[in-house]
Amino acid sequence: MLSGTAQVTMSNETNRYRILAVVIAMALFVSACGSAEDSATDTVESEQDAGSDQAATSSEDADSSEIETADGAMEDEAMEDDAMSDDAMEEEAMDDSDAMSDDSPAPTTTTVPADADQQKRQAEDGFFEGEEEVVEDAEEENNFQDYGVRPFISAERDPLSTFALDVDTASYSIGQEMMRQGQIPPAESVRVEEYLNSFVYDYSAPSDGLAVVAEAGPSPYTDGNTILRLGVQAEQVSNSERPSASLTFVVDTSGSMDRSNRLGLVKTSLERLTLELDSRDTVSIVTYSDNATVLLPPTSVDNRQEILNAIAELQPTGSTNLEAGLQRGYALADDAFQRGGINRVILASDGIANVGLTDPDGLAAQIRDDADRGIHLVTVGVGMGGFNDVLMEQLADQGDGFYRYVNTEQEAQKLFSDDLVSNLLTVAIDGKIQVEFDPRVVEEYRLIGFENRAVLDSDFRNDAVDAGELGAGHQVTALYELRLVPGVDSNDRIGTAQLRWEDPDSGNVTENRLEVTGAVLEDRWVDTSDDYRLAVTVAAFAELLRESPYTGEISLSQVASEAEALSPGSGPIEDLSDFINEVGSRS
Repeated sequence: MLSGTAQVTMSNETNRYRILAVVIAMALFVSACGSAEDSATDTVESEQDAGSDQAATSSEDADSSEIETADGAMEDEAMEDDAMSDDAMEEEAMDDSDAMSDDSPAPTTTTVPADADQQKRQAEDGFFEGEEEVVEDAEEENNFQDYGVRPFISAERDPLSTFALDVDTASYSIGQEMMRQGQIPPAESVRVEEYLNSFVYDYSAPSDGLAVVAEAGPSPYTDGNTILRLGVQAEQVSNSERPSASLTFVVDTSGSMDRSNRLGLVKTSLERLTLELDSRDTVSIVTYSDNATVLLPPTSVDNRQEILNAIAELQPTGSTNLEAGLQRGYALADDAFQRGGINRVILASDGIANVGLTDPDGLAAQIRDDADRGIHLVTVGVGMGGFNDVLMEQLADQGDGFYRYVNTEQEAQKLFSDDLVSNLLTVAIDGKIQVEFDPRVVEEYRLIGFENRAVLDSDFRNDAVDAGELGAGHQVTALYELRLVPGVDSNDRIGTAQLRWEDPDSGNVTENRLEVTGAVLEDRWVDTSDDYRLAVTVAAFAELLRESPYTGEISLSQVASEAEALSPGSGPIEDLSDFINEVGSRS
């Protein structure tokens, strides 16, 4: 069995050798998945009634008491089991890190170590094993953060798993762009949840707010283990039903943007968005290089050509004063604020900041108050070679928005046209999910991805803690690998998945729960849904790229075969198959 504390940092050269070794490994993916008809039935042959009606909606006092008990036992058991609970890891991050903003008392959507010494202390004490990539010259090297890999957790010791919902997809698009440039995506650039979120799944939309569904089947990682898929779906809203929008574009026009795949792609993206808006909406444009300039004051889309002319005037020059651009952009957004409407700042940049305040935490802290007032941030990344992924992600997190990476005109079409309402209209604020596993059925679990989206278990009902935002129609998919007790019956309770979010209009907080039983468990891979197989295949690919210690004997060629079997011949799944095969051909 693989160690839960295996180191997962790597260089590009190590990544190439590792993937080459993985390609040669035995085809566990086929034997566990394609041939699961013969081998995956052992886990569900006998009956075992867990008989648990334990409620996941306990009071905050009881919740806190339970967490304190689990945390108190953590130090005593640390030497027996290297894997720490999510809660204990987050508490340690709070004690050791000074990088969190005052408005976020618990490290919820970002758990970035403040320095190398702090990261070393966390790794020695059982924190997610990871290492920050140090980039000295941001103009030449891309800046990514390695958040490590979550370990297996004992359900008896810590049955609760809590994290913020996240709809970012930038990591997947960045990986595709790197492959187009002849580079295998480095491990630190891969965030599994963003690979998963890049695909659309067939979840039923609720009439209001959020809903969650579950499905489970055999794991391709370890024979006998189970993968539980949780799918969160937000309500759908048509374009005619959305409120009016006030959009402020903050556009990086520094010298580093002087490439067709940077400023040229930004201009194409903003033109597409402008053409999708209507007379209810207003657009403002701020540019920044050495300083910030208002290129276009708040202008009604009735004057669409005036907006398009301003976009056409965008030209690169000078240094990169991102701080000045954000300050000017948010001031303009405040002037154009529409009460009861959609208020967005859309930052388009390669993420480089070399004038003024350049620290990601400091920049993010400046926009926290504006986010709380309802001005949300969308960060749109472009370009490679000096791209600052860490900065763009953290700004979106603190700005109560989301992060996308645009590498083609097709991606611009999807972001600003096809998914316009989803990407403009927020329907859930501070969305969190807490899963309580029944230790009588689940021996151990590990959440696949979401390493920098952890929330303290005791903060699930703390509405002062920032979490994730979902737009109309947005989806979040999460996977858990489970080690179940033998003989799980369809009536056995695997656990409870509970959602919590705030309505942005009324301010009302809602909770929605789903009891997950053995009835969702399919014995054979071939009996699971296409969506399930797609999600697990995508996750397996991402896990191989980031050198997860839990990939077992899965080979890249077998993952490619699964992707090809799912592909309809065109569209996003075909792109996935091409992506996987490209990685394999260059390994």
